[in-house]
Amino acid sequence: MTAAQWHLGSRTTRLMIASFLFALVATISSMVYANAVARESVQNLCALVVTLDDTYRATPPQTPTGRQIADQVSKLRTSLDCPAPA
Repeated sequence: MTAAQWHLGSRTTRLMIASFLFALVATISSMVYANAVARESVQNLCALVVTLDDTYRATPPQTPTGRQIADQVSKLRTSLDCPAPA
């Protein structure tokens, strides 16, 4: 192709630019949406983890398995950056 065929006024060039811009906007918007959904999921999970962790702190489990679960819930609360215990 010659330089004249690739100038900005070319129909093909405008179509390629428009396609690229559409793909870019679609990609960015899907990333923003996915991040918002993930953030909401973590907040919902935090509500459950905080409830479990607070319950285990108020009434510590007596069995080895219960203590292991309580320890893992406490670590999960920290790793998810859920609100700190009171």
